[in-house]
Amino acid sequence: MQTTSRACGRLLPLIPLLALAMLLAGGCASAYPPATPERVADVVQRISPAVVRVDIAQAVYEKGKQNLVRGNGSGVIFDADGHILTNYHVAGRAVEIHVVLANRERVPAKLIGDDHWTDLAVIQMDMDMIRAKHIDFAWAKLGTSTSLQVGQDVMAFGTPFGLARTVTRGSISNTDRTFYTPQHRMDIDGYETGDFSNWIQMDVPINPGNSGGPLVDLDGFVVGINTRGGAQQINFAIPIDTAIPVIASILKTTGDGKKGHVDRSDLGFDLMPLHELEAFFDLDINQGVLINNVDRVGPAATAGAKSQDILLALNDVPTNVRFPEELAEVHQRIADLPVGSTVKLMVKRRTANGYTTLNLSAKTVLLEGILGEEQAFQQWGVSVRQVTRPYAVGEQLDETRGVWITSKADGGPVDKVEPPLEAGDVIRAVNQVPVSDLADFAAKYEKSVKQHDGKVLLEIQRRQSRFDAVLDVKKYAPATEPS
Repeated sequence: MQTTSRACGRLLPLIPLLALAMLLAGGCASAYPPATPERVADVVQRISPAVVRVDIAQAVYEKGKQNLVRGNGSGVIFDADGHILTNYHVAGRAVEIHVVLANRERVPAKLIGDDHWTDLAVIQMDMDMIRAKHIDFAWAKLGTSTSLQVGQDVMAFGTPFGLARTVTRGSISNTDRTFYTPQHRMDIDGYETGDFSNWIQMDVPINPGNSGGPLVDLDGFVVGINTRGGAQQINFAIPIDTAIPVIASILKTTGDGKKGHVDRSDLGFDLMPLHELEAFFDLDINQGVLINNVDRVGPAATAGAKSQDILLALNDVPTNVRFPEELAEVHQRIADLPVGSTVKLMVKRRTANGYTTLNLSAKTVLLEGILGEEQAFQQWGVSVRQVTRPYAVGEQLDETRGVWITSKADGGPVDKVEPPLEAGDVIRAVNQVPVSDLADFAAKYEKSVKQHDGKVLLEIQRRQSRFDAVLDVKKYAPATEPS
């Protein structure tokens, strides 16, 4: 009869003690290797050549003009085509990008695509220059964040305070951190983020300039993208399992001069965990999720959903959210639905006679952020943003058509109209022709400039009122259109 012994998680034939000891000493590598000097040095040697400093010039809009603010962050090359993963808040709004490689070569790069919802962006080095100058570069291997364990050793690579080729080390503090609060969703620079995944918390030091650099395990795989630093060794990274599908979508949708992006579905409501609320809604523990707010205009409102409904299931699959950490999974399930698809919502609603269960049908729409694209139009002395559905809902506008004013130039045409225009005013029409979106507004502006229009009539909406405003372009515009 053959007996077996359990070692390293598998069954081994019973063999002589000496041979077994030798096998265990050389053949059972730890799933979470310790940060020995030798292993740390090996990981540094493998990862550092793939880490870049990202130098950017970012567009900011003030007093009706576009200005450039320069800064830097970090990134990691992840393939042979010179694609680099970094943060949205590093490169997503950049109009100029250069990367500095480990060999100190400085190479132009371009934005391939971005996704502010996960604070991620993909840029690419100028591969023509790379080939022409025979510049060598390396790329890192993307791992998985699913198997990360609290206490596991990890390393962060990046450019804190502009200090390139910096490596710090520490351990995982939490693998499932959420920043949810009932009052507002998390944002970075006003752009919503963090709805579709939780964060890796670690005690690895992260400072300004580290953003976008890789968090690496002791096997040399990228397991996260460093994003937020805090006091008292509390720092955060985006899990690489969140980043991988974002990369795939960006690379798939780029082309024809358009940025790559991630399309997600939206149902037009906010959800809230039910912890400590079950008793008020006559619910079993861990049953459903509270619909805390329904957009005035959107799929949920059209379907008949109401604030304080309990969403029990989505397409017959339960949506149980008792704790904040469980929200991201439901948000992701909604986001993954095809845009424009019909969805079955099972809700529980309080009525005068108790509770009733309803089956509602909603049609998803494209998820949009509050802040749409921004652009400056200097002859009129104004910068504007696209009106998005969330912006229209928040401002109680009756439609999403038009653009809204973000700033105006002192003494420019928009500043000199009567009554004076304000930030937040929506431009609905130009010369009595409706404005559909930012691109349409830009086309109307270009046409007016080319025609040398001396005066331009704008239809303005301010909150619930509308009025006309006449721009005296001839009198107040700059002498020439700045380049």
